[in-house]
Amino acid sequence: RPSSGRTAPPLVSLPPPPSPTMKFAPSSSSPLRAASSSSSLSLLPLLFLSFGGPLPSSFVLPSVEGCTTIAVGRLATIDGSVLSSHSNDGEGTTDPRLVLVPSSSWPSDSTRKIFYSPESYPRYVGYDRASIPIREYEPGRGDNPTVSFEPLCEIPQVRRTYRYMEETYGALNERQLGISESTCSGVFGAAPRGMDHPGYGAGRACLSIDALSQIAMERHSRARDAIVRRVPDDSFAVVPNAFIIREIDADDATNYMWSDSAFDVAEKLGWWSSSSGKKLDFTATYSDGEYSHKYYSGRRSWGVYRKFAPSLDLSAEYEEWRISDPYPFAARPDAKLCVEDVAMVMRSYYEDTPYSQAGNSSSKLNLLAGGPWKSPDHVAGDNSTPGIAGNWERTVGLYRTSDSYIAQSRSYLPDAAGGILWYGPYAAPYSSYVPFAGGMTSLPRSATSGHHMRLDKTTLFWANRYVGNYARLKWIDTMREVKAFQGRMMGEFLELQSDVDALVVAALHRHRDISDPDYDDSVSYERAVADAVDLYSDNADRTVSLTWDLADHLMFKYADGQIHSTPESPLGTHTPPRAYDARGSTVREAEVIDQPGYPNEWLEKVGYGDGPPPPPNCEELEWRCGHADDDNNNNNEPHRTRTQQAQDDETEGGNLRGGGDEEGTINEEMAEEEDGDDDNKGGADDDDNDDDDDEETTMMGEAWREYLAKKREAYEGGRSACKSRGDVAAALLSGGGRKECAAAAPDNNGNDDDDDDDDDDDPVKEDRKFVQDREDGTTDGVSAK
Repeated sequence: RPSSGRTAPPLVSLPPPPSPTMKFAPSSSSPLRAASSSSSLSLLPLLFLSFGGPLPSSFVLPSVEGCTTIAVGRLATIDGSVLSSHSNDGEGTTDPRLVLVPSSSWPSDSTRKIFYSPESYPRYVGYDRASIPIREYEPGRGDNPTVSFEPLCEIPQVRRTYRYMEETYGALNERQLGISESTCSGVFGAAPRGMDHPGYGAGRACLSIDALSQIAMERHSRARDAIVRRVPDDSFAVVPNAFIIREIDADDATNYMWSDSAFDVAEKLGWWSSSSGKKLDFTATYSDGEYSHKYYSGRRSWGVYRKFAPSLDLSAEYEEWRISDPYPFAARPDAKLCVEDVAMVMRSYYEDTPYSQAGNSSSKLNLLAGGPWKSPDHVAGDNSTPGIAGNWERTVGLYRTSDSYIAQSRSYLPDAAGGILWYGPYAAPYSSYVPFAGGMTSLPRSATSGHHMRLDKTTLFWANRYVGNYARLKWIDTMREVKAFQGRMMGEFLELQSDVDALVVAALHRHRDISDPDYDDSVSYERAVADAVDLYSDNADRTVSLTWDLADHLMFKYADGQIHSTPESPLGTHTPPRAYDARGSTVREAEVIDQPGYPNEWLEKVGYGDGPPPPPNCEELEWRCGHADDDNNNNNEPHRTRTQQAQDDETEGGNLRGGGDEEGTINEEMAEEEDGDDDNKGGADDDDNDDDDDEETTMMGEAWREYLAKKREAYEGGRSACKSRGDVAAALLSGGGRKECAAAAPDNNGNDDDDDDDDDDDPVKEDRKFVQDREDGTTDGVSAK
């Protein structure tokens, strides 16, 4: 009920609301206040205005999901823009589509039908939202049901309605009017007309905030037509799912507008007295406090003030939202802001603070919750974990955001180009804010389609959703690439915006100066503007393609815990393979980190050190794990260890038994060489060769035993990364190909044995040199073969 002389005209002419059938007291025993502790009642995202009697039906009130809104005045921005952001923080059913509602002309006696606003997909189906069909809302098209929505009620229609863009709420119209919404708790609630709900009874309400925002887009060109408290031109404000308007100054009609009922109801219920001399505190009187947990709203306010006005040095702690009044309604930023600044805050997780939920600065609470790569995306908690008391920090950036946007109004430019909606379908941390102009008469399918109920790879929503889910593979590393991509795209978008602005301004000048000899009468101003702003459609489709390139890149680079280098492109999906010589031997490894490992701190916390122990020691098992020749072990002699068997083999001149098929192959080749030498030389040379062979075998046997001892010592001490079968053979024959296997184990003092000064004491290097010399024919007493 607007107060005469102190408020703008109402959006619609409404009859007086019916008298309340229930009186409410300000105590916690009030029927509605008591019900407000229920998650299904106090967490209402919709505000309905009472408008008529009940109809038989039933419905389910949606539970809170929450939104964050930031508003910035024109003198607080670099370029004189007015900015207003909104995040639609729903769960997995909220409809994220960006739909263009065309301008319409209506007969003088027509009515505007008001529909229930479910917010989930599909949010509306029917033909009544414009004078021509809206493709995305047509019954039977795509995933839409064939049955149209029925209206809750009707109000008188105006003769002409503006064109505008909407998601679940009206967002930006052709006159540069933008709206951002944030659901706030309240001590009063209502049910939609004709729908029943426990605690509310038969609903009588007609208008939700969704419908009100749409009507505002259709009928108004100024924020002044709907404002309650004005954000100063040189300031910014944040609304974090809680009322922020405190004392209403009834003497300041420039910055405040109100309904008389705000005062009348408070006084009638004894919550405030006009004779007290005190101003009415709107938040303290009508807010039902923070949703879900303490700091659910306030921490976000603090996070935005910390970024934009750190000089205020505001505290992150307070007693209670309504009692403490912890943050100002608005404040001047320390430096002027721009679209990129607002986008940055909309993606924030309180990084580099004690409340950080992401990356290396994340709090102790997130050490395990974020996984080894410290992701902020906690997909369960609160109501989803019954019986477990606790909460996560509520951040501005949030994985469950269906979409977010930044409405930009620039009064110094023609409306067609001055109003820009920076639209980010899916969660803001993983999305690029893609610009669309208020002068566009159509939107690309990449923006108007895409929702949770069907996979559609042609849409911005699903491209961004893939990026978000791939980013969780290795959050710390992947997010560096996601942020770099977002920065590059924003730079390109701003360049495009500048180009479109120049084209529109040039068209305006040419339109005004008909004497221009280059002016083409066949090309109208409207057509020139339309061609200019349509460049935003091409840009959106290109962004879809590039975002998929990013998703493919993240999948390729970080799949299966590996890290593949992509030196050819920042969004590459190709790693140069290993280089090799004519024999196939590797001369340069592929740039792949096969097992990069986990952070030590995380491994300690998850109990990695309590996992299975190393293999049992054969000596401790009385050598029962050794191997023996069953054919020669008829006397039930104890099994022989590999070292013992190697000693026997050395004594008997047989094959060395190292460990693994590859090692056996090496020894067999050695034996074949010896046999070949015997066959070729024969006669008197056999004895000499036998002596040489014995010497060679003795040297190799000693080297094998010493190497294996060092290797086992390294394993037991946790100092070796080389554990595959045949690694000893690979180490000896690789010539540098397996460096991690070639390094000798540290000695008991923790020193590396592979220092230059200790080369002579390194059995691995000795063995490698011996084998190489043997292949080159330079080892004394060994055939060149």
